[in-house]
Amino acid sequence: MLRGIMEQALLTAGLEVTVAESGDQAAALLAGGACPDVLLSDIRMRGKLNGQDLARWAKERYPSLVILLQTGFGDVDHCEFPVLRKPFGPEVLLDAIRDARERMSHRMGPSSG
Repeated sequence: MLRGIMEQALLTAGLEVTVAESGDQAAALLAGGACPDVLLSDIRMRGKLNGQDLARWAKERYPSLVILLQTGFGDVDHCEFPVLRKPFGPEVLLDAIRDARERMSHRMGPSSG
């Protein structure tokens, strides 16, 4: 249910959404050419790759990818990615995406084009 609410909020904000059922499926989508602006993943997921593993894997291959993780548990003490703690609403998610994109654009510097 939460995923559906968040998906609808992202679509309403004009973002394209691709849903993966596991970290493994998300990695396969990325490896197959999916090119998201933002990766939002739960920390705890089914499959071999949990959210942090997926985030590390994706960051190695796509350094400019904005990554946000979410959790309803207290398992984020040493996470190197921004984490949203559940429960949170659509506005919190959209603000976090906006902030993460802004941080990434500052890190990447001005574009040369």
